[in-house]
Amino acid sequence: MAAGVRGDGGRALETPASGLRSALTWCVLSAGKRRSSGIRLCDPVVGRVEIARSIERDCNAKDRHLAVFRWIEFWPSGGREDRPWTDDPATDALVKSACRVSQAYSDALRDEHFEGPCSSLRFSSHPHDDDAVQLQVSTARHADWEHGIVFVPEVVAELSADDRARLVLDLIHEAVVELAPHRGWSLEQVERVRARVLAQDLEFPWASPWKASSDRSMTARVVFRVADDGLGRAMIEVRERTSGDLVARSAPALAYNALTNFRASARTLRWVNGIVQFIPRPGSPHGEVSVSLDPALPEIHSEPPVGHADVTTAVVTSPEIVRAPYGSHVKDRTPAIKVFSGFGVGLRVGCIPDIDGTDFGEKIELEIFDRLGSGEGGISEWVDGLPIEIVLEYHLPGQVDGFGAYGIRLRRTAKRLNVVVLRDASWCAGGEVAESLVRHEMALVVELVMAALHARAAKRAKMR
Repeated sequence: MAAGVRGDGGRALETPASGLRSALTWCVLSAGKRRSSGIRLCDPVVGRVEIARSIERDCNAKDRHLAVFRWIEFWPSGGREDRPWTDDPATDALVKSACRVSQAYSDALRDEHFEGPCSSLRFSSHPHDDDAVQLQVSTARHADWEHGIVFVPEVVAELSADDRARLVLDLIHEAVVELAPHRGWSLEQVERVRARVLAQDLEFPWASPWKASSDRSMTARVVFRVADDGLGRAMIEVRERTSGDLVARSAPALAYNALTNFRASARTLRWVNGIVQFIPRPGSPHGEVSVSLDPALPEIHSEPPVGHADVTTAVVTSPEIVRAPYGSHVKDRTPAIKVFSGFGVGLRVGCIPDIDGTDFGEKIELEIFDRLGSGEGGISEWVDGLPIEIVLEYHLPGQVDGFGAYGIRLRRTAKRLNVVVLRDASWCAGGEVAESLVRHEMALVVELVMAALHARAAKRAKMR
């Protein structure tokens, strides 16, 4: 190894004095990955390294503030298969169609290696009464993610799946084009990303590595796609190893909709006594369900349509995209709210009945949303549009000690407001629960959450 080259994980190698009074040492600088280099000038006589330290500081500062831009997301990016993801049909349809397009765009982005202050671009969507889609993009440098806002007209809900997916691509592309000159990105590369998504027919397919059977005669893999409803679909394929002929294909199974989830599911693929098995949704709160396929049975299901099979009875023209300055629209500051219910030992899941055909947790979401939307107590200003996640847990008195005391806890982060509510479950631990008790409990929970939010907002206002 040449003298002066750093090759020991960060410790500079000594350069023997051989007539030279100064030695030039290359310093590999990084945290974890060796990506950037600085030059350190060491003078054993003077001992001054100010120039080198300045270079090192600049390199380190650059490393700290640059990220690889590789992720596009429309919020919310997931939800229940049996419920809308948003309260408005047009925004609900848009964010679901956006799942496959944003995944495809993100996958193409990774090959271009754009660098910037953030690794992701996140869009929020809001309904409005105009005929056009309004797009706003913030070009300011943010610490968390690039920001985009989409105001969605009602007609978006009536578009075909393909037209809505094309609208999503146009929104993403226009946003990235606007960001490009502010981030130093090549427009040629941006166009290349768009062309790749179009070449994939606005779809996001992904297949796991092949796994051979024990006798090496057949091989299997899982093929994933994201459908227009925002959910993933997964199918097992079995082929002959020598000829490559398709032997069997399973029926589509519901899966998650992101590449990381696809990979986690693919790791569960295995051969068991000649039968192929995998788990399409590992770690699911609803329980892990395994899908099996026996190649000995002549079972070849067709691949599920993603968007092309969608047919509308009337011809609906895609709305125009209109650009507007970021923040120029009247912003709806009412945050999205989600309630997750949990039940402790000795309680039956679902022991709290629905109210007027609506889930207990969803009723709480709607009530809190309406009260925040009215501007009550200045809470929306303090929350500032952050999504609110409420974890509502019920425990019997003898089982609550391991979870803390009954009451409420709040924690505000850069991405969301987390609320944990622990409640006494004695009122619903018996048999059938009267509707009046359910309504009473709902009102108590709503008041408890609103009081806690009001107290935190008032404290923040007092500190200003």
